[in-house]
Amino acid sequence: MTAHAARAQADADIRRLTVDDLDLFRDIRAEALRTHPQTFGSREEDEGGEAMLAAYRRWLSGTVLGAFRCGHLIGIAGFYVSPDRRSRHRGHVFAVYVKEDGRGRGIGDRLLKELLAHAESCVEQVHLEVLLEATAAIRTYERNGFEVYGTDPAAVRIGGITYDKYLMVRKFSR
Repeated sequence: MTAHAARAQADADIRRLTVDDLDLFRDIRAEALRTHPQTFGSREEDEGGEAMLAAYRRWLSGTVLGAFRCGHLIGIAGFYVSPDRRSRHRGHVFAVYVKEDGRGRGIGDRLLKELLAHAESCVEQVHLEVLLEATAAIRTYERNGFEVYGTDPAAVRIGGITYDKYLMVRKFSR
């Protein structure tokens, strides 16, 4: 890590977001959806309005971490345990996003490391999906122990363009 990245890490505070942070979360998600629509989005966000806000409240009642610098939310990352009884040994990382001016400073690494520390206490493995074109994100995930185990072809279609996703997993040694 460069001295610049180490300084930037020290400048960012990471904490769990709550429903009290709904407006901050909604704003950063809106930016992520606007700037990277092929990467982000959920059925509820497609519907918008109350369905979207209900989903955000549900997400924020779980584990969503936020990175703050100078009081501004600059990054987010979420985690949930599979709801199916037979899959509760698996967790999922979602909604990882760092604002443009926070990238390259180790913020994504810190968010992921803290999520993984939490995840290790409750699951055996953590899964995520990432666009093949998201090379910086893939490098971050690989640095944190994730491995590609498959490809989901044409996982997302926006207009006439389709995007493939890697399926990645991080297994915890027990």
